[in-house]
Amino acid sequence: MSVHDWVIYQLLDSRGPGGIETHVLNLSCWLNDHGYRNEVIFLKDHGAHPLKDALSAQGVHWRCLERYSDLGHLVTHTPSLLCTHGYKAGILGRLVGRFNRTPVVSTYHSGDRGRGKLRIYSWLDEITALFADRVISVSAEISARLPVSSQQIVNFISSQKLPHQRGKAVAFVGRLSEEKGPESFARATLNLETPCHVYGDGPLRDELQSAYKHLRFFGHVDMQTHWPEIGLLCITSSYEGLPLVALEAMVRGIPVASYAIGGLPELIEDQRTGWLVPPRDETTLNKTIQLWSLKSPTDKAAMAVAAHHHIARHYSDDSVCPKIIALYKQAIQHKGALLAGL
Repeated sequence: MSVHDWVIYQLLDSRGPGGIETHVLNLSCWLNDHGYRNEVIFLKDHGAHPLKDALSAQGVHWRCLERYSDLGHLVTHTPSLLCTHGYKAGILGRLVGRFNRTPVVSTYHSGDRGRGKLRIYSWLDEITALFADRVISVSAEISARLPVSSQQIVNFISSQKLPHQRGKAVAFVGRLSEEKGPESFARATLNLETPCHVYGDGPLRDELQSAYKHLRFFGHVDMQTHWPEIGLLCITSSYEGLPLVALEAMVRGIPVASYAIGGLPELIEDQRTGWLVPPRDETTLNKTIQLWSLKSPTDKAAMAVAAHHHIARHYSDDSVCPKIIALYKQAIQHKGALLAGL
């Protein structure tokens, strides 16, 4: 039986936009375009959500579960493959898959284990990886901490043309929370003449706005209209897998200056498609930004082309998604072999 004959359910629990949501959207659109029976399932209905709107606009089916038990009923009606994203979806999806003899592919996206209750969930998410038929990790760092072997498959985005417009701002794009390091970005950009933009919202916003007057805050916005304003993206997180925001920037010809964490050293070719900075080294990041600002338009254009071509060749949906389909097929075959041996 071909993967085309199975219903592929992308399972996640989500309250708002983020890297997992972008991954699920990009993957679902590619699957739809290539004739696969794909549907996105939200564990719980948290109300209005940009991912729901984006899926509907692209003709991708989605639904919200009324009860967790509904997932078990759903996968018994037709040959189904569960693909989980995030710790809650991962834990529930693998348990449902094991109980209902449904193949499961779990993708591990986050490099941050969190604290308190979140750390407990992350621990449960990791140890229950044993119940998945195939496991995907988006970085070597994540793969190394899982108790099972995993296939490292990078995040990806849809291919697009390189824009001609070059932005001038240095930008932080992401949630304004401690693990993303917005304050590190704020300190690293002090005393720069270059415009410094912050896109995103979160618990640290009020504190940052009060303390760092050189930053311009945009809040949570549709980045499609703001990417043309950005010339250099900075990533100052404490932990990362392979952030989609870096791919989104580079495919548009925007180089990335990032702390060397997670999968970013594998993504960025230092001084060619961006810069890698030692973690938490704000002084070096400041000097890197100044170096970028002093580059000639010709040198900036060459870096933009190199960044765009690197993403198009190695991180586009057409180059990555067939590898995911191969794992889907392996998971289905693995589950079939296990059941045949009972």
